[in-house]
Amino acid sequence: MLKEKETLEKNKKKVDEFLTEKKISFVEPVSMEGGMEFLEYLIGEGISDDLADVKYVREREPLGNPEVFPIIYMIALLTEVGSTRRTQEVLKNEAMMKMLGFSEEQIKNGITKRGKKNQYGGGFARKSGVMASTTVVDNLACFDYPELVNCFNLYIKRVSLRGEIDFGHIYILDSTIVETEPGYPGAMPIKVKDDEGNETGRTVWGFKVFILTSAKTLVPVAVHITSANDADSPMLIEMVKKGVDNLGEGRIKTVLADRGFIDGKQLYQLKHEMGIDFVIPVRKNMDIWKCMVGLRDDNKNNIEEWEYGKKGLSGGYLSKGSVSYSQYSDVDAGNKKYKNGSPLNAVVVTRWDGEEISAGNEKVIVTSGEVGSAVELIELYGQRSLIENCNFRELKQAASLGSLPQQKNTEIAKDTAYAHMLLCVFALAIFNILVETAHSNTPEVIGKLPKNIREFNFIKKCEKPKMFVLCKHYYYIYEMKEFMGFCGFEYV
Repeated sequence: MLKEKETLEKNKKKVDEFLTEKKISFVEPVSMEGGMEFLEYLIGEGISDDLADVKYVREREPLGNPEVFPIIYMIALLTEVGSTRRTQEVLKNEAMMKMLGFSEEQIKNGITKRGKKNQYGGGFARKSGVMASTTVVDNLACFDYPELVNCFNLYIKRVSLRGEIDFGHIYILDSTIVETEPGYPGAMPIKVKDDEGNETGRTVWGFKVFILTSAKTLVPVAVHITSANDADSPMLIEMVKKGVDNLGEGRIKTVLADRGFIDGKQLYQLKHEMGIDFVIPVRKNMDIWKCMVGLRDDNKNNIEEWEYGKKGLSGGYLSKGSVSYSQYSDVDAGNKKYKNGSPLNAVVVTRWDGEEISAGNEKVIVTSGEVGSAVELIELYGQRSLIENCNFRELKQAASLGSLPQQKNTEIAKDTAYAHMLLCVFALAIFNILVETAHSNTPEVIGKLPKNIREFNFIKKCEKPKMFVLCKHYYYIYEMKEFMGFCGFEYV
């Protein structure tokens, strides 16, 4: 709970007693789709207390509990509100504001000392007594970004230590660019390249968001944000170390990554120093690609097939123990000329979606792990698409990752953008963990779980209404039928 309101507890027994005596302080139908449930979960998980410890860099704090700013912002990100600032509907919800710790007087009259003058100018009705929706966005820049990241890390650590969720042993590492207008504060230009690293002739401005995510739960377990022109490969070990630190030793056993992260020294460190296997494609200009593709004629009778898409079968062959990736070696061996690398297993894809791949265009995927067949390695690497199809799609389409808040003050625009992107990832992690923990693991229930944020909101829209009830410092959210029973009504 918010530290200033620790006495406000979820205590059904106490509220039941008040209702039985026909005593009540406040009641309101619960709205905002899943917003109320999400807020309950935030409070129950102690995230508000974590945020209360984040350094707030500002000469004058507008609230006694500034942690409500990122909380309100995260709720707005996940509840499809209809405001460009995505916060106005949250601020108008009295039940939600009371759960955040605001009194009825504050909600009605406001919490600032600027008087009753409307924040939108003369002639307009005051839309929120608590604060202006713009205030929420403006104050995001006042939070220390590294400490916000630390808050994210603390939460993942806490969930991991509880052991309630099986994150699995396979993790996906990837990055995505959040595009901006040219010259946006803090953003940098980058020349767009294709899968093979060739420039496409297009240049974009923006930031880059790195995520390490669980393939089993799709929960992001590590995050890093930087300017768009920073390369992927230097972040390989750093991101995996962040994940290990958050989850604990031994949890991460395999990392799937795209070719942008390929770096022999770091891959060697990942396998031989951290004990973590990897699966990653190699580029055409690498010796190991040339070596593996050169075995195509020798393996024409060893082609394995697998289904992909609807057009036809794909296929390829497995080659074990290649030492032709010379950079994949220890530091001492790395200084020698004409050296061999450590052994790797590889699959060469020679047929894709029913069509033969011409010579020179084969795909080669390597791994440090033991695999028994080409199909086994392809199926393992196939999970890498989850981060793009689920995490990044959710972040961009449902959590508005790419919709950076507009700031008139260019000095704080970069800080606001970083806070926005971090809170998008944070909200997605919390949401996915909520889905994992809020339901039993029976097959009947698992089949009904929402697959994404939009489906979650749709389910909440279709649910029967509930009632938020406040009795002094105690609150509970009742099913409508139970609440009407306290009121003396019976369903007929």
